[in-house]
Amino acid sequence: MRRSLAGLTVGALALVVLVTTYLLFQYTSKKIAGGGGYRVHALFRNAIGVYERTRVLSAGLRVGQVEERVLDQESGKAKVFLRIMPEIKLFENAAIAKKAASLLGEYYLEIDPGSPFTVRDSQRVAVRELHEGDEIKIVTEPVEMGEIMNSVGETLPILRDILADVKTLTAGPIKDIANNANQLLERNSVIVERLLGRIDDIAATVQGITRSEADDVRVTLHNAREITEGIKGLVGTTQGQVSGAGQDLRSSLQKLQSSIDSLDKSLRNVDKITGRMAEGEGTVGHLLTDETVAKNLDNITDDISGITRGVSRLQAIVGLRTEYNYMAHNFKNYVSVQLYPRPDKFYLIEFVDDPRGYRNAQSVVGYSSDRGAYSSEQITTTEKLRFTFMFGKRWGPFQGRFGIKESTGGIGGDLFLFNDHLMLSTDIFDTRSNQYPRVTARGYLALYKKYLYLVGGVDDVLNYTRTQGTAGGFFDLFFGLQLVFNDQDLKTFLLFGGGAAAGGASK
Repeated sequence: MRRSLAGLTVGALALVVLVTTYLLFQYTSKKIAGGGGYRVHALFRNAIGVYERTRVLSAGLRVGQVEERVLDQESGKAKVFLRIMPEIKLFENAAIAKKAASLLGEYYLEIDPGSPFTVRDSQRVAVRELHEGDEIKIVTEPVEMGEIMNSVGETLPILRDILADVKTLTAGPIKDIANNANQLLERNSVIVERLLGRIDDIAATVQGITRSEADDVRVTLHNAREITEGIKGLVGTTQGQVSGAGQDLRSSLQKLQSSIDSLDKSLRNVDKITGRMAEGEGTVGHLLTDETVAKNLDNITDDISGITRGVSRLQAIVGLRTEYNYMAHNFKNYVSVQLYPRPDKFYLIEFVDDPRGYRNAQSVVGYSSDRGAYSSEQITTTEKLRFTFMFGKRWGPFQGRFGIKESTGGIGGDLFLFNDHLMLSTDIFDTRSNQYPRVTARGYLALYKKYLYLVGGVDDVLNYTRTQGTAGGFFDLFFGLQLVFNDQDLKTFLLFGGGAAAGGASK
């Protein structure tokens, strides 16, 4: 009776899955047929991180996706073809930019559709709308870290040389000349001030002569004669002081000439050293002239660049899934991580908590007086965590996997339908503990975007047993839910979760 009920249940589940699949197929077919969109292209200097099916957004909303990438022979740039939704209108003044979506190197394309009108010479001019096969000519690309490092590396030696020259000049001849000129002005400033004061007195005396009487004029002339003699003595004294200042200036010029000679000697030594380096002498000359060393450095930088590019393109998708086994009356839980070094290759790491246990078959050989030699098979079950590590490769809508499945060798395949909203999966593994390999088939149906999935299927199809609820493998039905999020979601969760935890700890 239980056998017949199980068959009816499987048939009913299969009918529900077929009806749901048909309805989804009809809905998606109508949507695709009515919204195939049109195709445009843009030229990028660097298309790293942009692959087929890469998202194309406008104002944060998806308006298309990357369809194809080829190398343009005329310009030497990457020609990226985009499939744009038919309801989205693009104009000739549209602009496209390549932007980073996460810290791990995922990129997306941001489109500014442009406007149907523009202003030229104070007049409103219509802008042509883009159609099938047209080009988006305004392209913005981010500056790569390698270009920034190259610019910094080229600028630093020049700045270092300029600072060294400035330091040499300010600490050498220019500093001595400035000090000598300053001392000369300080010594002669008092003499010049005194001379100007006496000239003012002479001008005042001449003015008094024109206004006084004749006797006063004679007295004044006598005084003027005395003043003239005083000025003659003053000029002699000042002339000696000016001669001394000229002697100090000549001494300063001699020091400047000595500094110039020292600088010329240093330049000759530098020229001699650079000549030896150009001829390949010494360690530095060997590094500059030996092509083998240059090739080795190029190979090292290429290897490092390849490693960093691989790490920057690595994407991670984390999944949490729980399934209820209908006949065993228990839950089976999964924690999985998918690492994508490339969009069509991935590594699956999965930890499985199965209450039915891990089955292990063991043959026992014995001897008894009544039976003689005999052998029997003992099956033991242990409750331990199983793990999965599989390598996967995708070809269009089909995806293949092989490796370790639930702590045993296994293979698997996945079929993606309706823009990845429905996935049909089959796994074959555990060929040792059962009479036949364990075959599991399940379907994933996206309930909310590509974050929440409804899961259902059958387990251990070939090894059917009537005993229900026991440990080990047996035919069973299951259904459940799966939650999926990527590295961008993880970064957001860690940002806000860490901030909330820090705020709670500070209270």
